[in-house]
Amino acid sequence: MLPLPIHARIAVVAPAGVFSTDRLARGIEVVRSWGHSVVEAPNLRCQHRYCAGTASERTADLIWALTEPGIDAVWFARGGYGTVHTLATLPWDRLDGRPVIGFSDATALHAACWSKGFRTVHGPVLQGLCDYDLQAAPPVVCADPESRKSVQTLLSTGRAAPLPAEPFCGPDVVVRGPVVGGNLSVLASLCGTPWALRGQGAIVVLEDVGEAPYRIDRLLTQLIDCGTFDGAVGVALGDFNQCRSEVASYSVRDVLHDLLQPLGLPVVAGVPIGHTAHNYAWVHGEVGELRPDGIDWP
Repeated sequence: MLPLPIHARIAVVAPAGVFSTDRLARGIEVVRSWGHSVVEAPNLRCQHRYCAGTASERTADLIWALTEPGIDAVWFARGGYGTVHTLATLPWDRLDGRPVIGFSDATALHAACWSKGFRTVHGPVLQGLCDYDLQAAPPVVCADPESRKSVQTLLSTGRAAPLPAEPFCGPDVVVRGPVVGGNLSVLASLCGTPWALRGQGAIVVLEDVGEAPYRIDRLLTQLIDCGTFDGAVGVALGDFNQCRSEVASYSVRDVLHDLLQPLGLPVVAGVPIGHTAHNYAWVHGEVGELRPDGIDWP
């Protein structure tokens, strides 16, 4: 799977939302500057309502990218919503483990691949590699240089950078297990489906954006009640960007603490992943070591 070969051929797909044409072009140029070639999926420029094409168009593109000979990796153009439409008809028996890179709505594919025994790459989407444009309205804030470097290094060496964090709640112990998870809203939407995340023996990573604390409560309670954390060994919290309360008496951190403390698991917070400029790349399903100061890769 990793590292990628020199001059790798990378397919760009959009199984979810409609991307920014300009930002995607700039992200593609970043990857080309690393020495790789980028090829567009046949239906990449399609649009259907809030998605980048119909379900059949997006599924066909993903199948092409995952099975076409000569493709070394698959990169999401952006997140949004819609990846779940593709999962039921993917030819799992034909997949060869080539890396799939993305986050946010790509969490659905990460979780499905994990259930089928494949590892993937949780990292910036392709349009997120473009340079900052703080003069735009609204300002475009993409992956910072450290985050871009983290994905470049991971793809070229196969080695992820450590993910720093701070203690949040639970016992002060060191645990080891596969690191899985991603976007909380997407993971909650998978509950009750064949793709629901099972965290037994694993370190579960969570992040989200734009959800009020009470909705974070609803989503996390759903994961807890459906058994996502049964047998898990730890939890790592990324960024919960714009998840603010309308009142000053409590915060999203208070809600997360209230729900996670009773699990009795070691929990760290502040991992540099999520919907901000700090979005380090890591291998979904790779065994990691959770310590009070973050996640490292033994």
